[in-house]
Amino acid sequence: MDRRDQELLDKQLRHIEFAPRNDGVAMLLSAMFFAGMAIGGFLYAYAGSPPRAVADQASPNQRIASNEVPIFIPQGKMTPQ
Repeated sequence: MDRRDQELLDKQLRHIEFAPRNDGVAMLLSAMFFAGMAIGGFLYAYAGSPPRAVADQASPNQRIASNEVPIFIPQGKMTPQ
């Protein structure tokens, strides 16, 4: 863009008024968002025990260990190592 192009652009944009930026509103909304995330995280962390993800009954291809975590065992004969 040379000097003549810049002068033409300035002439075209002379009558357009730009609103001043208000960074305070964006900062306030960002602060409210992060504060809500933090408060929600703290409240959810102390909401009680987590839901159980382990099924009550084992399907034919899994066995339940003593700590109730499902262990998936492939079908077929297993050889000891």
